[in-house]
Amino acid sequence: MNSSHRKVLTSLASLPVNEFKTHSQKVNPGDVFVCRQGLTWDSHLSAQDAVERGACGVIANRPLNLSVPCMVTPSHSTSVSLINQYYAYPQDQIKHIGVTGTNGKTTVAYCLNQLLNLRGKSAYTGTLGSSFDDVYYPLDNTTPDAITLLNLFHAMEKCGVSHHVMEVSSHALSQDRVTHIDFDIVIITNIGSDHLDYHKHREDYIQAKLRLIDRLKPGGVAIVNLDDEQSLSVIERCRSRCEVISFSCVDDGADLFASKVLSTCSGSQFNLNYQGTEYQVISSLPFFFNVENSLAIIASMLGLGMPIKEVLGLLELMQPAPGRSEVYPLSNGATVILDYAHNYDSLSNLYRNVLEHKTGKVVTVIGVTGERLADADDIGELCFEHSDQLVLTTDNPLGVNQEDLFKALTSKLPLNSNKASACIEDRLLAIKAAITEIQSGDVLLLCGKGHEKYQYITSNKNDAKPYVGDLDALKIAVEAIGLQVVSGLAESEESADLTVK
Repeated sequence: MNSSHRKVLTSLASLPVNEFKTHSQKVNPGDVFVCRQGLTWDSHLSAQDAVERGACGVIANRPLNLSVPCMVTPSHSTSVSLINQYYAYPQDQIKHIGVTGTNGKTTVAYCLNQLLNLRGKSAYTGTLGSSFDDVYYPLDNTTPDAITLLNLFHAMEKCGVSHHVMEVSSHALSQDRVTHIDFDIVIITNIGSDHLDYHKHREDYIQAKLRLIDRLKPGGVAIVNLDDEQSLSVIERCRSRCEVISFSCVDDGADLFASKVLSTCSGSQFNLNYQGTEYQVISSLPFFFNVENSLAIIASMLGLGMPIKEVLGLLELMQPAPGRSEVYPLSNGATVILDYAHNYDSLSNLYRNVLEHKTGKVVTVIGVTGERLADADDIGELCFEHSDQLVLTTDNPLGVNQEDLFKALTSKLPLNSNKASACIEDRLLAIKAAITEIQSGDVLLLCGKGHEKYQYITSNKNDAKPYVGDLDALKIAVEAIGLQVVSGLAESEESADLTVK
């Protein structure tokens, strides 16, 4: 270590450091603000704001005239490395399971963490935020930046977390946000097509996902879905690098093979063939696509060295992730399904399963985010094709005019059709309108928002507009017309018995 690096560490040791922050507006007294020259903003310009908010020090990549110590490093990458040294590499004390894929990341990561907490102390980081030791930490991104992760790992280490299950997005892999983590297990649920606004073409997206395999520890384990069309690419990337545990609902040569699958809106059961023995498996997760997710979870626990009988016993206790295929029967005989499905692949999966079980009509409430403007025409066409009635609404416009999003969603819809469709910008009003249309045997799909209780109207994700959330909107809409939810409304992660930090 050279003298300038040692000087930074000595300065940090003399400060009453609470956490390290990269956004000046989120600085609390005792935090150290870390500057970075980004693509669109140089946060060195926010250093004075951070100091005024109580920062006890600043790490910068150039000298700044401030009233608190300013520690200068040659690059943001060096800053991250020095913070890692200051914390004494807390991530090394934890077993890490990374989950990536176009669909299923949240369900697999959240549910796997749920089961690991039944036999120890585990942590989750992903779309639903980060949670461990009965504390919930809101996050801006599915996979946080490196400094936020180091803060979390430091907190995890202090409270004795042994396992950490995290969703790893294609953005995070492209931007090297997880290069300081060595994973014990990686899970590739599937690789479809998504985020082409960022990756520009599908091959770049695929290669970003495959980079997670490169982050495996020596002797690590990769969990691979043989039913995914990219499984050969995944297995080739694993060759000579790690052990592979494969799963399938089609290929009986997989390490874990599910046969005699029976899936419904309320759960699933199947026979699991593993190492020459057949086991009967019962899961509370609805629909066929969650059988694949259940197999990924089972494979991961086996990869951690747990006996198969213990794994299957824990699986029966598994509950769905908030906002993922949550099923709510109504007192009039209709059913509401709240699901985060928001891209073409996930919506196709959802419709394929719902249409298999429906007895009445299907009504869909959905919007499209500003990031998916280019995909909106195909998404609108898909939803119209599979719905008897379609209500289009708002879902994180991110600075795109909502009327432009509606135009894109409806651009491929036939002008003359017997099917009813409507564009209602207020999402609560859209859900109220849809509820009045469903009767016994009908299914209402509330798609896109899942657990979210905010709307990103502008492109600034620090400027979220509060939204009641689809779950509470459903409650309001149902009560307004005198109906009831037969099984009671489930609590989401945010409203569970957790301390929010």
